Amino acid sequence: MNDTQMFTRIATPSDGEKLRAMFARSSTETIYRRFHTPFPEVPGWMVSLMLDADHHDKEALVAVVEEKVVGHAMYVRLADDGEAEMAIIVEDFWQSKGVGKSLLLKLEERAGLRGIETFTGEVLGHNRPMLGLASMFPGTNYATQDGAYHVRMPLRKVPAART
Repeated sequence: MNDTQMFTRIATPSDGEKLRAMFARSSTETIYRRFHTPFPEVPGWMVSLMLDADHHDKEALVAVVEEKVVGHAMYVRLADDGEAEMAIIVEDFWQSKGVGKSLLLKLEERAGLRGIETFTGEVLGHNRPMLGLASMFPGTNYATQDGAYHVRMPLRKVPAART
């Protein structure tokens, strides 16, 4: 990532315009891989949903470089069974530079502290970058259905009392 500093932080509702700007810089393929829908423009309700977090059952993080949002990751707890569906997007220029991995590791840490043991997700079969990212979790399981993979990623145990 050169000398440019990237950091992750909790997303806030005030990140809406920065998230929209990230989508504008992203290719239609990147948008399609994230939403499984060819949005010509990501709708406002989706941006709001992506920033709505209670920091327990729903969490949202952003990756920021020079005050620009370049990535977003979130989870939503599905039930009280220790599982949460996760999703991630990184704008094209920042893909394959560690941004997705950084977001996913931070998301895993926050989820683990809230009793989540497994991330799940639907990944399009041609989304090789996300399938590769999911493999960083030992024991990841991939089941195919209708041209997509249903991915189950067991989270690693979070060390207790990290302050």
